[in-house]
This record gives sequence, structure tokens and C-alpha cells, in this order.
Amino acid sequence: MSRMHAPSPFLPHLLQAFARLKSPALRTDQEAVLFSLKCLLAASLGLYVSLRIGLNRPFWVIGTVYLVSQPLSGATLSRGLFRLLGTVGGAIATVALVPRFANAPLVLSAALATWMALCLYLAMLDRTPRAYAFLLAGYTTSLIGFPAVMVPGDVFTIAITRVQEISIGILAATLVHGLVLPRRVSMRVHARVAAVLDDAERWTRDMRAGASDTVLASDRSKVAADLLELHVLSIHLPFDSADGVAQVQILRALHDRMLDVLMLSSAMEDSIAWLRSPQTGAMDATGWRDLLQTGLAKQRAELDLAHADCRVLQAQLHTARPDWRLQVPDRLARNGQGVVIHRDHRIAARSALGAFMGILLSCVLWIITGWSEGATAVSIIGTACVLFGTLEAPAPHVMRYLVGSCIGVAVGLLFGLLIFPALSDFVGLIAALAPVLLLCGSFLARPPLIMAALGVVLTFPLIAGLGATNTVNIVGALNNSIALFVGTAMALCSMQLFQTADAGRNRARLERSIRRDIARHAAGQGDVTRAWLSRMLDRIGLFAPRLQGRASAAHDLRALFADVRAARASSQLRALDKCLDTPHVRALHAALIERAAAHFRVRAHSPRSVDAHLLELLDRMREAAAASAEADRGYLLHLLCGLRRDLLVPLLTHRH
Repeated sequence: MSRMHAPSPFLPHLLQAFARLKSPALRTDQEAVLFSLKCLLAASLGLYVSLRIGLNRPFWVIGTVYLVSQPLSGATLSRGLFRLLGTVGGAIATVALVPRFANAPLVLSAALATWMALCLYLAMLDRTPRAYAFLLAGYTTSLIGFPAVMVPGDVFTIAITRVQEISIGILAATLVHGLVLPRRVSMRVHARVAAVLDDAERWTRDMRAGASDTVLASDRSKVAADLLELHVLSIHLPFDSADGVAQVQILRALHDRMLDVLMLSSAMEDSIAWLRSPQTGAMDATGWRDLLQTGLAKQRAELDLAHADCRVLQAQLHTARPDWRLQVPDRLARNGQGVVIHRDHRIAARSALGAFMGILLSCVLWIITGWSEGATAVSIIGTACVLFGTLEAPAPHVMRYLVGSCIGVAVGLLFGLLIFPALSDFVGLIAALAPVLLLCGSFLARPPLIMAALGVVLTFPLIAGLGATNTVNIVGALNNSIALFVGTAMALCSMQLFQTADAGRNRARLERSIRRDIARHAAGQGDVTRAWLSRMLDRIGLFAPRLQGRASAAHDLRALFADVRAARASSQLRALDKCLDTPHVRALHAALIERAAAHFRVRAHSPRSVDAHLLELLDRMREAAAASAEADRGYLLHLLCGLRRDLLVPLLTHRH
């Protein structure tokens, strides 16, 4: 009887198996398998249609399916639309340029290189999924234009065929990913919003509990990066469902309220640190401490309200009703500004000029040598310079793509010489392609392997001679392989010489742009406060990862937040000029805002210690404002106290 009641030895193993089914790693594997199956189905559909209507290069359809496909259905649709627009734009530019300059190879090369450089420049300025359209417009010209130089009279036919192949691949991918077990962008957005709000609330809890600067800096940078990711996902929302427009509006309102959370949390953190620091008592003997405590209580109430508002907007995001503005307080119903992104025209122009130089020099070498496969090599160089040109350090990504291409050449020769000759129908063709395509699709769902997987899936159908007859020209395949390797190697050299940016210089340039805009804002120049603040936080979100590993990372981030708040307070003080009635207060106010602007002008170019004269003006202004009968006296004192605290934050962090 005791044996009958003894627990089964298999029960613990069974429970462990069920636990593994819920593990994040296995869930990722399951999603990758499902994504790969849908990509295979879409590629099969596109290949069948292209063969049915007699297209002579159906391998472009397979490549398009795998380039367009995304784990989220709405992202696949938007990416497909951007790819189609870019392809049509690139085809039009090619048809316009190649016949016109066909008799002047060097001029034609310069014209094509200029167009591709312009597309890369615009893509780098956009920094959203829409940039894909500009990239496609650039490297479509490379893929069509350079091979068409040998037959300029056929460029229109080549361009039309290319657009047809791209359209079939986009349509197949969109149908399959949108209809077969679709994964909505809105589901990812809901999960990210929940994570963002949790991160922000944890930051508030850590700050109130007196957590270390390192912990708070990590929380701070994570929230700023999460806001940028939400903006990127919101680009896909209108393609996801009928509620996408309302969800985008709610996300903009949420973003604006999160700006308040970030500013209030960072201000409270510095106020609490200042009040708890025993070294600052002597500096606050004149009454600033009382103002700081009063302001802290007000900020705590405002922060709690901001967190509650964010949760209200989160609830509205789930319902996404068109009349959502009627369901929320008036302060949340205004048209949201949304994310205002940082654009660096100089870095974009540098990368575009590097692409232009690399493509043009490659064309000159092709013209001088007269290599028969030079068109293929140059088209690969142009594609790589545009496609990878948006990256700060493109070489590792190109190397992964080159490794994948090498594997693709070997697989393509295997298919062309041994497998394709034994096939007799479409079902057998798909069965033969399935193992390679399934493996590539699963790798595409894993970011570290994307470039290698694309190298395989874009190369092996071309080398194998995939088409209506599935016959491979061994000489042509070997020549294409050599052109592929030479083109990729030359692209790698070109990007190392002309397009690789020094990480340290880029970090310093980004910091200078932040400091410069802080000085401009403190001087009353530039955008309105909300748009400016959004752009500054976007820059801080880009800057924070570049500080990883530096001992001063926590101090630098904290000082940046303090400077942003100080510039904002200076701008708000400047706006009070017409509201002040007392002549003495007006005179001190004018001197104060001018001195603050001068302080940040100097700080934009080099670090400086605390401006003693500015602190003295703040003391005198506080005394004059406290003794006056100004209508906005309370608000004025609040701004003065916040400005003084933020100016002294670097001193406080160095003491800690």
C-alpha cells in the first residue's frame, strides 16, 4: 500500500519539462520556427506566381520575401510598402539616368553615385523605419543601373521586371504574415508600454529609497531608450489594424507625459540629494533650503499625478477608441507633440560623401580595367555602401554578410550541379529548397545572425540558376562568385576608409550638440519647450549607451539632465519678463537671464566651475522677489530655486 501512495519518480521531471515550455528561450525558439515557416510559405507562393507568369529572375522574389518579412505582421506590411516605394523610386531614377549618360561612362558613374549618396543622406536623417524607402531607392539603382550600362536600351525592361519581382515578393510576404497566425504590432507596443511604465516607476522608487547613482543612471538611460523604441514601433501601428491611428495619438500623449515624469524624477533626485548632503548646509543658509523643501513636496505630488496619467493612457491604449480624448482629463486630451528626433546633418553628409567616393572610385577601376564582370562587382559595392552606410561601424556587419555569401555560393553550386538537375516539378523544387530556407528564416529571427542569413538567402538562388529551367551555367556562376567576393571585399575597404566613424569622436560630437542646444535654449533661441525637450531626451538616449564602461557615466548623465532642466528654467524665466512689475526685480531679472545665457555659452565649449557671479545674482533675485508683491512670485521663486539647484548639481556629484 505504501508503494501505491509513493510519489512518482517521473513527476519532478514532468514538472521541469512544463517549466521549460514556459521559458523565454524556448518561447523565442518557437517564434523563430513559426516565423521561418511563414517565410517559407510566402517564398513558395511568390516563386510559384513568378514562374507561372514567366519572370526570368524569380530568385529576386525569394530575396524580397526574406528582406521584407518581419516577426510582426504590421511591420511586414509597412516594410513592404517602404520597399516598394523605394524600388519604384530607384527604378525611375535609373531609367532617367542610364540612357541619358550611356555614352559618357564616367559621367554616368558620377550621376549614379550622386543619387545613391543622396538616398543614404536622407535615410540617415530619418532614423525611423521610413528610412528603408530611401535605402531601397539607392541600392535599387545600383542593382539595376550598373548591369544595365552594357545594354542601356534594355534598362526600362530590366527596371519594370525588377519592380514586378519586388511587388510579387512583397504581396506574398504581406498576405502570409498578415493572414497566417499574425503577430500584431499592437501586442508588442502594449508589452513595451508596460515595461516603460514599470521602468519609470522603479526609477521613482529607487530615487525615493536613496539608491546609488549607478542604479539611477541605468534606470534613467533605459527609460530614454524605451521611448525611442516605442516611437519606432508606432510607425508600424497604422498598418496593423483599424485602431492604429488612435493608438499613435495615445502614444504621443503618453510620450509627452513621460517627458514630465523624466524631468520631475531627475529634479526630485537632485533635490533629495542636496537636502541630505551635510556639506551643503552652509551654502543654503540664506533660505534656499526652505524653498527646496517646498518645491520637493510640490514635485512629489506632480510626479505621482504624472505616473497615474501614464497608467490612464495605458488603459486607453488597450481599448484604442476613436473618441479616447473624451475619456481622459483635459490635460491629456491635447494633441501630443510626440517624439522629435535628433538629426545630425554633418555625419549624414560625411557618410553619403564616403559612399559617393567608394562607388565612384570602383567605377573608375572598372572603366580602366574593362573587366567583364565589373558591373556585378560595382553593383554589390554600391549596394553595400548604401545598405550598411547608416551604421557607425559597418565592417563587422559586412563581414557577417560576406561569410553568409560564401556559404551561399557553396550551397548554390551544390543545388545547381547536383540537386536541380534531378527535379521535375514545382513540389520537388520547394521540397529541395525548404531545408535551406527554413534554416535561414530561423536565423533571421535572431538579430546576431541576420546578416549571415541574408548573405545565404540572397546568394544561393542566384548562383544555383533558379528559374524556369533551373539550369546553372558553371562558368557564369563562378564569374558571379568571383565578382561577389571582389565587390564585397572592395566595399569593405571603401567603408573602412570613407564611412567608418570613430566612436569616440561621434560621442564627443553628440555631447557637443547637446551642450550647444542647451546654450541656445537658455539664450531664448530655438524650438518651443516641448519639442526641444523631446529632442534633447532623444539625444541623451543615443548618448547613454556610448558611456557604458566609463567610470564617470553616472555623473555625466546626471549632469546632462541637470543642464537640460537648468536651460529649461532659464527659458521659462525669460518668458516672465513682461509679467514683472517692480523695476528693481525687472533689472535683476534681465541681468540674471543674460548671465545664465553667458554661463551656458561658455559651458557649451568647455567645462566650467560654478559661476559665482550667477549664484550671487540668484541670491539677490530671490531676496527681491520674496520682498515684492509680484503676482507670479511663487512661480518665480520656484524657477529660481530649481535653476540654482541644477547649476550646483555638478558640484554635488563631484563631492559624492
